[in-house]
Amino acid sequence: MAHLGWGDWVIIDSCIDPETRVPIGIGYIKGLGLDPAMVVRQVFATHWHNDHVRGLAQTMKECAGAKFICPGVFFDREFIALTELWKQQEGNSSPLVELTGAMESVTQRASSIKGGCRDSAIRFAVANKRLWYRPHSNGHGRDSSAEIYSLSPSDAAVAKSLEAIKALFPQAGTLTQPVANRPNQISVVLWMRIADVSCLLGADMEERGNTLGGWRLIVESAERPCGQASVFKVPHHGSVTGEFGEVWDQMLVREPIALLTPFRSGRVTLPAPGDVDRVCGRTPHAFITSRIRDRSSRSKSGSVNRSIHEAVRYIRKVNDSFGQVRARRRLRSESAEWLVETFGDARPLRQFYNQ
Repeated sequence: MAHLGWGDWVIIDSCIDPETRVPIGIGYIKGLGLDPAMVVRQVFATHWHNDHVRGLAQTMKECAGAKFICPGVFFDREFIALTELWKQQEGNSSPLVELTGAMESVTQRASSIKGGCRDSAIRFAVANKRLWYRPHSNGHGRDSSAEIYSLSPSDAAVAKSLEAIKALFPQAGTLTQPVANRPNQISVVLWMRIADVSCLLGADMEERGNTLGGWRLIVESAERPCGQASVFKVPHHGSVTGEFGEVWDQMLVREPIALLTPFRSGRVTLPAPGDVDRVCGRTPHAFITSRIRDRSSRSKSGSVNRSIHEAVRYIRKVNDSFGQVRARRRLRSESAEWLVETFGDARPLRQFYNQ
């Protein structure tokens, strides 16, 4: 999530606080004594993977004055039909159900959105589209203008993604659980500019194997906003599949603030040790929202461990680790530097594998 200055907030994707069971963005804003319905301008769903949409439906309900920004395929006829099928399944945890709740919340609102003219509560993100703009106000002294652009998905990537959605429809009465397709075709990369400060949020955009809409297309686009970002949300949990050197060389300042979130499923942990070395080789200012915990069962007796391993394949904590990285910078000072703070299990990326 991001504060764009002068009381304007945006929430990008969602996850649930394991302690409070409240969406992280909502809990953070309320913790500041603010009302999400009054201060959140836009809520983004960058793609449909489960680790990005938990709590999204509740977030949209709380942010009554916000527009919902997502890839256009979320409102495609076939995608909606697929979500309706999943709604009929009892007790399922499909990300489609969470997305359905968010979309229903926003479509039920009146078409008037805070800000003046009557406008749709939904905007579709595509490559090189300005999604939000705040003009400079003379009463603010320094430049107070701000804007948000989506840099993806490309038209070709959207078409390819629609083919993947068709493949999820049930065959012979079996409903296929939506899985993380490789590469992620419709992930929404965002460019945020506040005055002369820019941030690049890479979502889960991949380059490897993504000829229809990867990082190369973004970097080489003549239509994207100019400038270099000083904060970079590293794509796809730091995986090498999201690496494209020209992003660092052309779209970022030297040694930017790099922010990562981890991913763990079964035997897969991201970022891998090699990913940590690669990102830290790009910048010494890299941070991650949690650390990897020791998953061994040394505290249990041998008989208990044998019984557990006979019953399950993998063992891990339900709430493995949780934290927050916060980067702040004063907009009213030309010489301001970024101040990065870590909370909970968040830490410098170099310490990710430290026990």
